[in-house]
Amino acid sequence: MKRVLKIVGLGLVALVAVFVVVGLFLPRQWRVEQTLLIDAEPEHLHPLVSDLKEWQSWAAWNKEMDPQVKWEYGGPASGEGAWWSWSGPQMGHGKMTITKSDVASGVWVDEMIETDKEVNARGSITWTRQGQGLQVKWVDEGTLPPVIGGYFVGMIEKMLSEHFQTGLKNLKAAAEKRQATAQEAARAAQAAPPEAAPVAEPATP
Repeated sequence: MKRVLKIVGLGLVALVAVFVVVGLFLPRQWRVEQTLLIDAEPEHLHPLVSDLKEWQSWAAWNKEMDPQVKWEYGGPASGEGAWWSWSGPQMGHGKMTITKSDVASGVWVDEMIETDKEVNARGSITWTRQGQGLQVKWVDEGTLPPVIGGYFVGMIEKMLSEHFQTGLKNLKAAAEKRQATAQEAARAAQAAPPEAAPVAEPATP
């Protein structure tokens, strides 16, 4: 029996050693990129991305995904320096900070995922003119922890790709709705009859 236990123990040690050695050589960098054509002008798209509180209206990370998640916001209301942190049993914890925001081209962010010590991921949502709309590209990339991280690269990329696809579809609907609402308001203002000038009262002799 002792001999059997010893063999089993040595086998487990060997398996752990193989797991660690292989993990050290696996690539730990992940990168996700998704694109979608959005029929809206930059001034209607940009506020939805530059204001991190607006992300809850279109991003996949919301209360439906994690009903117990807690959010916190800081910095300016939108644009460079604005940040959003989250903590929940499904979403984990992390922090996103806008590092650049430009109406004409997009928004860039630094991310701290499952850590409070260092930036371990960076992302951007950028757009370029294509026909009457905008080609919107969402990119995110980062590095997973050593040893075990390499085993999860594929899973992370697949999961984020699905989240980005969902988010971009929601972002498209939200931006196009904002533009349609603005256009309708402008047409209504043009169609409204001009206000009649006040009639001057005759001067008293």
